[in-house]
Amino acid sequence: MKNLHFREYFKNFLYDLNDFITIYENNLHVFNYDKLNKLSSDEIILTIQNKKVLIKGEKLKIKQMTKQELLINGKVIKVEFVYEE
Repeated sequence: MKNLHFREYFKNFLYDLNDFITIYENNLHVFNYDKLNKLSSDEIILTIQNKKVLIKGEKLKIKQMTKQELLINGKVIKVEFVYEE
């Protein structure tokens, strides 16, 4: 059996998921988002699998963006689902 380091194991575990959000060192990585609904320096709203996700923070900016992934930089204060009536 091949020995995996924790980092590689965790990376493989994450990429087995349909979508995910990870936060580390003033960065937020979003994998497999559907739509970028709103972008400002203190608030970002995304759609992920028909659910809206609100990201609140300070000095938020998109550092890298592809069709599937976003890398957001800044001070992340809160990440939550937005339920609309």
